Amino acid sequence: MTIPAILFILIMASLYACVFHLIKGRNLASLFFYLVISNAGFFGGQYLAGLLGISFIQLGTINFGVGTVSSVVLLLIFGLVTGPLK
Repeated sequence: MTIPAILFILIMASLYACVFHLIKGRNLASLFFYLVISNAGFFGGQYLAGLLGISFIQLGTINFGVGTVSSVVLLLIFGLVTGPLK
């Protein structure tokens, strides 16, 4: 994976975390956890897609679809575990 691909993944995962924080809205510490969870989900989805050979919305070397789905799913699971939406 190239450095521009990694930077794009970091930007997109951070965008997902920020949007989730706007929806759920708590404090600054929760934003940090959302950023970590979202990035872990996106990179985990990339790794899983590479292992299983899944290709869903491919953008160059980035498997954007699987990364997005795994990031959002992890954010939703983490959000449900930490408490209901406001």
